[in-house]
Amino acid sequence: MSILKAYEEGGFRNEISILATLVKLSFSDGVLDESEMKVIEKVAANYGFNDPFDLQEIIENHERYNIEPAYNYDERIEQLYRLMQVIYADDHLDKAELKIVKNSIVALGFPAKNTDAIFEKAVGQIADEADLEDFTKAIKKANKL
Repeated sequence: MSILKAYEEGGFRNEISILATLVKLSFSDGVLDESEMKVIEKVAANYGFNDPFDLQEIIENHERYNIEPAYNYDERIEQLYRLMQVIYADDHLDKAELKIVKNSIVALGFPAKNTDAIFEKAVGQIADEADLEDFTKAIKKANKL
C-alpha cells in the first residue's frame, strides 16, 4: 500500500502530516537543502519510514497534507521541536519560515495568545541546540495555561 493510500485511510496520519509540514517548511525558502533533508530523514526513521520511496512520495506530494496536532500536550511540543529543527537546520531563519512556524504553533493547538512567547522560546532553544527535554520545559514555561 502506498503511503498516500495509508494516509487517506487513516494510517500514520499524524506522522505523515508532520513529515509533510517539515517538507513545506524546508521549501519555504525555495530549497530543500542537505541539512534539512537529514533532519527530515531522521524524523522519518523515528516514525518507521525507512523506505526511501515512502519519504520521496511525501516530499513530492507534501501539499496534500495538513498538519494534524497530537492530542497529548508533550507530543505537540515534540512536533514543534521537530518543526523547529528543520527550520533551523540550515542555520538561517527567513521571513517565510518564521511565518510558517508562527502559523504552525497555532495549528498544533497552542493558544493564539501565547504564540509570540512560544515562538521566541522555541527559536532560542533551537539556536542553543537544546535537546527535547530542555525544549519541552522551556515551552511549558512560555505557554502558561
